[in-house]
Amino acid sequence: MEAKHKNALIGALLAVVFVMAVGYAAFAQQLTINGSAEITSRWDVHMKQEGATATPSSTMGTNPSGDVQVAGGGLTATFNTELVSPGDTVTYVIPIENKGTIDARLSTITLSSETPEMVVDNGRLTATTKDGDIKYTVTSPGNETLAANTGTANVTIVAEFVNKAEGQGNLQNLSANLTVTMNYVQA
Repeated sequence: MEAKHKNALIGALLAVVFVMAVGYAAFAQQLTINGSAEITSRWDVHMKQEGATATPSSTMGTNPSGDVQVAGGGLTATFNTELVSPGDTVTYVIPIENKGTIDARLSTITLSSETPEMVVDNGRLTATTKDGDIKYTVTSPGNETLAANTGTANVTIVAEFVNKAEGQGNLQNLSANLTVTMNYVQA
Protein backbone atom coordinates (compact mmCIF):
# COMPACT_ATOMS: atom_id res chain seq x y z
CA MET A 1 0.00 0.00 0.00
CA GLU A 2 2.86 2.21 0.73
CA ALA A 3 4.11 1.72 -2.83
CA LYS A 4 0.74 2.86 -4.14
CA HIS A 5 0.97 6.10 -2.16
CA LYS A 6 4.52 6.66 -3.32
CA ASN A 7 3.48 6.18 -6.96
CA ALA A 8 0.52 8.54 -6.50
CA LEU A 9 2.77 11.09 -4.80
CA ILE A 10 5.36 10.84 -7.57
CA GLY A 11 2.60 11.20 -10.20
CA ALA A 12 1.20 14.27 -8.43
CA LEU A 13 4.66 15.83 -8.18
CA LEU A 14 5.29 15.18 -11.88
CA ALA A 15 1.91 16.79 -12.71
CA VAL A 16 2.80 19.86 -10.61
CA VAL A 17 6.22 20.14 -12.31
CA PHE A 18 4.54 19.80 -15.72
CA VAL A 19 1.99 22.57 -14.90
CA MET A 20 4.81 24.78 -13.60
CA ALA A 21 6.85 24.17 -16.76
CA VAL A 22 3.87 25.07 -18.99
CA GLY A 23 3.13 28.15 -16.87
CA TYR A 24 6.75 29.27 -17.01
CA ALA A 25 6.83 28.78 -20.76
CA ALA A 26 3.64 30.84 -21.14
CA PHE A 27 4.97 33.68 -19.01
CA ALA A 28 8.48 33.57 -20.43
CA GLN A 29 7.36 34.22 -24.02
CA GLN A 30 8.55 37.52 -25.41
CA LEU A 31 6.24 39.56 -27.60
CA THR A 32 8.07 41.92 -29.93
CA ILE A 33 6.18 44.45 -32.04
CA ASN A 34 8.12 46.54 -34.48
CA GLY A 35 6.73 49.47 -36.43
CA SER A 36 7.03 53.14 -37.11
CA ALA A 37 4.72 56.09 -37.66
CA GLU A 38 5.25 59.43 -39.32
CA ILE A 39 3.16 62.54 -38.84
CA THR A 40 3.16 64.81 -41.85
CA SER A 41 0.57 67.37 -40.68
CA ARG A 42 1.57 70.99 -40.09
CA TRP A 43 -0.32 73.61 -38.01
CA ASP A 44 0.07 77.18 -39.27
CA VAL A 45 -2.85 79.55 -38.58
CA HIS A 46 -1.84 83.16 -38.03
CA MET A 47 -2.67 86.83 -38.48
CA LYS A 48 -0.66 88.63 -41.15
CA GLN A 49 1.03 91.98 -40.81
CA GLU A 50 0.99 92.26 -44.60
CA GLY A 51 -2.43 93.27 -45.88
CA ALA A 52 -3.52 94.77 -42.56
CA THR A 53 -5.23 98.14 -42.93
CA ALA A 54 -5.86 101.03 -40.54
CA THR A 55 -8.51 103.52 -41.66
CA PRO A 56 -8.68 106.71 -39.56
CA SER A 57 -11.77 108.91 -39.38
CA SER A 58 -12.22 112.25 -37.64
CA THR A 59 -15.21 114.44 -36.91
CA MET A 60 -13.01 117.47 -36.17
CA GLY A 61 -10.69 117.47 -39.20
CA THR A 62 -7.45 116.20 -37.67
CA ASN A 63 -7.03 112.51 -38.47
CA PRO A 64 -6.06 110.18 -35.65
CA SER A 65 -3.25 107.66 -36.08
CA GLY A 66 -2.68 104.05 -35.19
CA ASP A 67 -0.55 101.01 -35.88
CA VAL A 68 -0.69 97.29 -35.26
CA GLN A 69 2.07 94.84 -34.37
CA VAL A 70 1.46 91.16 -35.04
CA ALA A 71 3.54 88.95 -32.72
CA GLY A 72 3.58 85.54 -31.11
CA GLY A 73 3.92 83.72 -34.42
CA GLY A 74 0.98 85.68 -35.80
CA LEU A 75 -1.35 84.67 -32.96
CA THR A 76 -1.31 88.00 -31.11
CA ALA A 77 -1.85 91.52 -32.41
CA THR A 78 -1.17 94.67 -30.39
CA PHE A 79 -2.86 97.90 -31.45
CA ASN A 80 -1.62 101.37 -30.58
CA THR A 81 -4.06 104.17 -31.30
CA GLU A 82 -3.69 107.93 -30.94
CA LEU A 83 -7.06 109.67 -31.12
CA VAL A 84 -7.19 113.47 -31.27
CA SER A 85 -10.77 114.46 -30.41
CA PRO A 86 -14.13 112.95 -29.41
CA GLY A 87 -15.75 110.97 -32.22
CA ASP A 88 -12.42 109.97 -33.82
CA THR A 89 -12.08 106.33 -34.87
CA VAL A 90 -9.46 104.06 -36.36
CA THR A 91 -10.75 100.85 -37.99
CA TYR A 92 -8.25 98.01 -38.33
CA VAL A 93 -8.80 95.01 -40.62
CA ILE A 94 -6.32 92.17 -40.08
CA PRO A 95 -6.17 89.14 -42.41
CA ILE A 96 -5.94 85.66 -40.89
CA GLU A 97 -4.67 82.78 -42.99
CA ASN A 98 -4.31 79.02 -42.69
CA LYS A 99 -1.07 77.87 -44.35
CA GLY A 100 -1.06 74.54 -42.48
CA THR A 101 -2.31 71.15 -43.62
CA ILE A 102 -5.13 70.92 -41.03
CA ASP A 103 -8.51 72.69 -41.25
CA ALA A 104 -9.00 75.20 -38.41
CA ARG A 105 -11.79 77.13 -36.70
CA LEU A 106 -11.82 80.01 -34.22
CA SER A 107 -12.29 78.80 -30.64
CA THR A 108 -11.94 81.93 -28.47
CA ILE A 109 -10.82 85.55 -28.52
CA THR A 110 -9.06 87.04 -25.49
CA LEU A 111 -8.71 90.79 -24.91
CA SER A 112 -6.15 92.36 -22.59
CA SER A 113 -8.90 94.15 -20.64
CA GLU A 114 -10.31 92.53 -17.54
CA THR A 115 -14.05 92.51 -18.36
CA PRO A 116 -14.87 92.77 -22.06
CA GLU A 117 -18.52 92.69 -23.10
CA MET A 118 -19.10 89.74 -25.46
CA VAL A 119 -21.97 89.31 -27.93
CA VAL A 120 -22.42 86.46 -30.44
CA ASP A 121 -24.51 87.21 -33.54
CA ASN A 122 -24.77 84.79 -36.50
CA GLY A 123 -21.59 83.00 -35.37
CA ARG A 124 -19.58 86.23 -35.14
CA LEU A 125 -18.21 87.20 -31.75
CA THR A 126 -18.10 90.92 -30.99
CA ALA A 127 -16.12 91.98 -27.93
CA THR A 128 -16.21 95.54 -26.61
CA THR A 129 -13.94 97.04 -23.97
CA LYS A 130 -12.99 100.53 -22.75
CA ASP A 131 -9.64 101.95 -21.74
CA GLY A 132 -10.47 105.36 -20.27
CA ASP A 133 -12.25 107.36 -22.99
CA ILE A 134 -11.26 104.90 -25.75
CA LYS A 135 -13.67 102.14 -26.68
CA TYR A 136 -12.43 99.11 -28.63
CA THR A 137 -14.79 96.85 -30.59
CA VAL A 138 -13.36 93.57 -31.91
CA THR A 139 -15.42 91.58 -34.43
CA SER A 140 -14.30 88.02 -35.12
CA PRO A 141 -14.36 86.44 -38.56
CA GLY A 142 -16.98 83.99 -37.27
CA ASN A 143 -16.80 80.28 -36.65
CA GLU A 144 -16.43 79.19 -40.27
CA THR A 145 -13.71 76.68 -41.04
CA LEU A 146 -10.44 77.93 -42.49
CA ALA A 147 -9.52 75.32 -45.09
CA ALA A 148 -6.03 73.83 -44.98
CA ASN A 149 -3.42 75.67 -47.10
CA THR A 150 -5.87 78.25 -48.48
CA GLY A 151 -8.30 79.45 -45.81
CA THR A 152 -8.51 83.18 -45.09
CA ALA A 153 -10.68 85.45 -42.94
CA ASN A 154 -10.53 88.95 -41.45
CA VAL A 155 -10.80 90.29 -37.91
CA THR A 156 -11.96 93.90 -37.49
CA ILE A 157 -10.98 96.18 -34.60
CA VAL A 158 -12.44 99.67 -34.16
CA ALA A 159 -10.84 102.13 -31.70
CA GLU A 160 -13.15 105.05 -30.89
CA PHE A 161 -12.76 108.22 -28.80
CA VAL A 162 -16.01 108.18 -26.81
CA ASN A 163 -17.86 111.49 -26.34
CA LYS A 164 -18.68 112.32 -22.76
CA ALA A 165 -21.94 113.92 -21.71
CA GLU A 166 -22.42 117.68 -22.01
CA GLY A 167 -20.71 119.61 -19.25
CA GLN A 168 -17.97 117.03 -18.74
CA GLY A 169 -14.59 117.73 -20.19
CA ASN A 170 -13.12 115.50 -22.87
CA LEU A 171 -9.39 115.03 -22.94
CA GLN A 172 -7.49 115.41 -26.19
CA ASN A 173 -4.69 113.35 -27.73
CA LEU A 174 -5.55 110.14 -25.89
CA SER A 175 -3.66 106.91 -26.32
CA ALA A 176 -4.41 103.39 -25.15
CA ASN A 177 -3.22 99.86 -25.81
CA LEU A 178 -5.20 96.69 -26.50
CA THR A 179 -3.98 93.13 -27.01
CA VAL A 180 -6.23 90.70 -28.91
CA THR A 181 -5.42 86.97 -28.88
CA MET A 182 -7.19 84.66 -31.35
CA ASN A 183 -7.22 80.95 -30.41
CA TYR A 184 -7.80 78.51 -33.27
CA VAL A 185 -8.38 74.75 -32.93
CA GLN A 186 -8.47 71.83 -35.34
CA ALA A 187 -11.79 71.77 -37.22
